[in-house]
Amino acid sequence: MNAANNWRNCKPECPAYSVTIFSLWLMLSSSPFARAADVRPVTPFQARYELYGVGLPLGEALMALDYPEPNRYVMQFEVHPNRLVALLASHQVKEQASGEIRNGEVQPLQYAQQTDASGESRDIRLRFDRSAGRVDARNNAESATLPLSPGITDPLSLHLTVMWDLERDQLPEQYALIDGIQIRTYQIRSEGEEMLKTALGELLTVRVSQAQSGGSRITTFWFAPHLQSLPVRITRQKKGREDLRLEVRSVERGEPTIH
Repeated sequence: MNAANNWRNCKPECPAYSVTIFSLWLMLSSSPFARAADVRPVTPFQARYELYGVGLPLGEALMALDYPEPNRYVMQFEVHPNRLVALLASHQVKEQASGEIRNGEVQPLQYAQQTDASGESRDIRLRFDRSAGRVDARNNAESATLPLSPGITDPLSLHLTVMWDLERDQLPEQYALIDGIQIRTYQIRSEGEEMLKTALGELLTVRVSQAQSGGSRITTFWFAPHLQSLPVRITRQKKGREDLRLEVRSVERGEPTIH
């Protein structure tokens, strides 16, 4: 009873009170729940898109995010042409990326891309060796060893990075990613908010453009803050003319299965 009375009479400046609160904070901050909350920048999802080329329907695309382990992520992106396009020309894209969430960063470990479009095939493989500070890159028969500088990512992990940066209001002025066997730097520009009509309804979006300095290709993204900054529209322009567009069709949250 004396111990209980002493605790009830203890005020915030009391040593016993301070030690107990500090111990509780340590216990909570080291619990699996606290750690898990810190390594999932975006809730797992499956987003389906309609794909258009020069205004014509080409097929559909799927982008998915999952976390097979608390600090590991897997992303997938696939393009499937519709029947008419498949008859005229093969146009398939499959990408997969995996990595870790560490120190507040998306850190890719592996990336693969298989593309078959207009008679041209690409087989790209990236392996991020963080202990050696290098990236082993292969594009078909070509290969290269690239320096692994801070912030370098792959084309698919970049989506997760941008979504997380937008959620934290920390969008940088540029990103560096590996395209094939080359490191490319893209300038990023936030173009403000825009209300967008989508298959999910009218959404408030943040428009962000991405381009290489001096390049003729501009990619524009419309990210929806209400959907954890998921891109709901993506367009690509070459020399001022739009040649590709993705429009969101549906979004599922949960634990998608990525093979």
